[in-house]
Amino acid sequence: MYDLLVVLVANQGRILEKDFLLSEVWPDSFVEEGNITYNIRQLRKALGDDAQTPRFIETIPRRGYRFIANVEKIWEEDSLDNHPSLESGDLEEAAEPTRRRYVLAIAVAVAVVSVLALGAWLAGTRNVKAAPILSTPFLSEKLSTDGMVAHAALSPDGKFIVYVHRDGLKESLWIRQFDTLNNTQIVAPGDYFYGGLCISQDGQLLYFARGSSGNNKLSVYRMPIFGGAPQMIADSTQGWISVSQDGRRLSFVRCLHTDDDYCSLFVTDAADGRNEKRLITRPKPLRIGDNKISPDGKTVAFASGQSRTASNDFHLSEDDMESGTEHDLTAEKFFNISYIAWLPDQSGVLITAEKFPDRYFRIWEVDRSTGNTAQLTSDPEAYSRLNLDAKGTMLLSTTVEPDFRLNLYELSGSHVAPRILTNAQTVSTAPNGRIVFSSDMSGNPEIWSVNPDGSDQRQLTNTEAIEMVPIVSPDNKTIYFESNRSGEIHIWQMALDGSNQTQLTREEGGYPLAVSPDGAWVYYSSGLRRTLRRVAADGGREEVVLERTFGALAVSPDAACAAFFETNNGENKLTVMPLYNAIPVRSFGIAAGTLNVEQLVWTPDGKYLAYITKDEDSQKTSLWLQPLTGEPPHQVADLSGDDIAEVSAISFSPDGHTLAVIKGKWKHNAVLIKGLK
Repeated sequence: MYDLLVVLVANQGRILEKDFLLSEVWPDSFVEEGNITYNIRQLRKALGDDAQTPRFIETIPRRGYRFIANVEKIWEEDSLDNHPSLESGDLEEAAEPTRRRYVLAIAVAVAVVSVLALGAWLAGTRNVKAAPILSTPFLSEKLSTDGMVAHAALSPDGKFIVYVHRDGLKESLWIRQFDTLNNTQIVAPGDYFYGGLCISQDGQLLYFARGSSGNNKLSVYRMPIFGGAPQMIADSTQGWISVSQDGRRLSFVRCLHTDDDYCSLFVTDAADGRNEKRLITRPKPLRIGDNKISPDGKTVAFASGQSRTASNDFHLSEDDMESGTEHDLTAEKFFNISYIAWLPDQSGVLITAEKFPDRYFRIWEVDRSTGNTAQLTSDPEAYSRLNLDAKGTMLLSTTVEPDFRLNLYELSGSHVAPRILTNAQTVSTAPNGRIVFSSDMSGNPEIWSVNPDGSDQRQLTNTEAIEMVPIVSPDNKTIYFESNRSGEIHIWQMALDGSNQTQLTREEGGYPLAVSPDGAWVYYSSGLRRTLRRVAADGGREEVVLERTFGALAVSPDAACAAFFETNNGENKLTVMPLYNAIPVRSFGIAAGTLNVEQLVWTPDGKYLAYITKDEDSQKTSLWLQPLTGEPPHQVADLSGDDIAEVSAISFSPDGHTLAVIKGKWKHNAVLIKGLK
C-alpha cells in the first residue's frame, strides 16, 4: 500500500489508469483491479481523506486515480550526484524501479502528519498474527480468468479438479488434471444449471446437484468421475451437498418454504437415495445453506440464518447424525456463510463468510474446541466455493465479482445502441430527469447521482454500510434508500445533494418502492417478511399495507394499486391488486413462451406495466409493456447485447421516452492456494 502512495505522489496531478498502477505497484504479481480499489480505500482511511470531497486522492470515473495535493520534491545530495542528468520536473524518472532516494513533503505540515499516521498504521498491521492455515509463504494460482467457472471441486488426492463451465445459458462439466494441465469435458453443455459438486474419497465418483433452466429445484446425481450415465439420488433439493469419506451417506438441503418448514437438512444413502432422514428444520424466514459431513462421518456442520435484514444473523452449527443433538460451533454470527470445509484433523472448519460491515466474503477458520474465529484473508476478493485436499495442503476456492453497468435506452424505435454511463447496481430516475443509482465503484455500495448525458456525477453517501435502491420523492427534494448502517436494513432519507441523512423506519426495514403523490408516505417491501409496508415521510407511524408475501412487487404512481407476478395452476400471471382491500381485480398473461421474467415497474403515466423477459433459446432480452386496459402485451425494446446478461433494475424517465437499465453478469473464477500448513 505504501508503494501505491509513492507512485501516486510521484505522479502528482496526472491521471493514473488502473493498468499503469498494476504494472508499477505489482509488477511481478498477478492481481485483480479490485486490489487497487481496496488499497485506495485503505490509503484514504489512513490519510483522513474523503472520496466525495478529496484532498489527496481523486477518483476519475472509469479511468483511474489522481493525487491532487501539492507536492514538494527534495532530493538528497548523493542521489543528484548519481543522476546528474535528472531534471527537477522529471517525475516519470523519479517513479522508476531504481527507487532513487528522495523525501516527499506532501501538502506542507498537515500532510506530513497524515503520512506519519499512515506509517504507524502500516506498522500496526504487520504485527497482526497470521492464522496457521494460511501462514506465509503460500502460492495462489488462478485456474480461470474468463469469469465462467460457476462451481469447482478438488479431488481428495489433490491431483485434479472438476468444474462447471458456463457458456451463454448452457453449462457443462469438465475435469482438469494438474500433472498434464489437460481439460476434458465429461458432461456436454445443456439447458440446465449446476449447484454443488463433490468428489468421493477414492476419486472415482462425482456427486452434483443440477436443475433445468426456469426451475429453481435441483436433483442430486452421482456418476463415474470420467463420464457415464448420471444416477439420481434425491430430488427437489437446493444446491448444497456433501458426501461422507466412507462414501455411505450424503447430506443435502430441501426447502419447502412453508412457515414451519422453510428449509430442512437431510441425510440419505449415497448409493441409491434410500433411508432418507431429516436432521433439522428451520422456520420461515430462516434458510439452511452449505453443509459438510465431518471426516469421521458422525456429524454435519451447516450454516443457517437469514440475510434479509442485512444484519449479522447467520450461524455456523453442528448436528450429530445419530442423536440429533445440535449446537453452535461458534458464537460469532455473520451476514452470510457461503461454503464450509472441514480441516483434515477435524479440529475445526474453514468457511467463506461475509461479516458486516465488511463487504467481502473472506475465508475464516473456526476452532471447534474453543469456538474462536480467525479471518484468514484480507485481500480484495470475494471468495465462494471451498475445498481442501485430504492432507490440508491445497485449498480450492472460487472468486465472485460483479460486472454491471448503467445503460440508457432510447425508446423511440430507432434501435440506437444504449449509452453506457457507469458501474451500477440499482437505479431510479428523479422527476427532473436526473438519475440516482447505487454503485460500489468507491469500494462499497453507495448512492450516487448523474445527469442523463453522463455529466456532473456525484457520490451522495460514504459509509461502510450497504446502501442501495434509491427513489426520489415527487417534489424532487428527497431521496429514500435502504441502508444497514444501523446494523440491519432500514429506510433512510436525505436531501437531493446528500445532506441531512436520517433513519426513517425503526420497527421493520426493507427497500423503498414508491412515494405517494402528496409525499406523505413511503411504500416499501419488508426485508424480513417480504410484505408491503409504508412509513410516514415525516418519521411517524409505520404500518403493514398488504400481509401476503411477494417476490417482484411494484406500486402504482398514484399509490392506489400494487402489481406482482404469481403462478396459478402452472400458468404465470401478472396481477394487479388495490391497496385498500387486497382483492385482486385484474390478471394478465405473460408474454408467450416466457420462462424467466425479470423486474416489474409501472410506467410514469400509470397506464402500463413494464417487465423484462429472457428467451431461453435465442437468449434475447426484451422489454414488454402490458396495457392496463387488457390488450395483449407488446414488445417495445430489445435489450440484448451482453453475454449472459442479467437485468438487475430498470427505471423510466419522467416522459417515458428513455429507459435506464442496470445489466451485466457475475464473474466466477477458480483459484488454487498451495503451500498450506
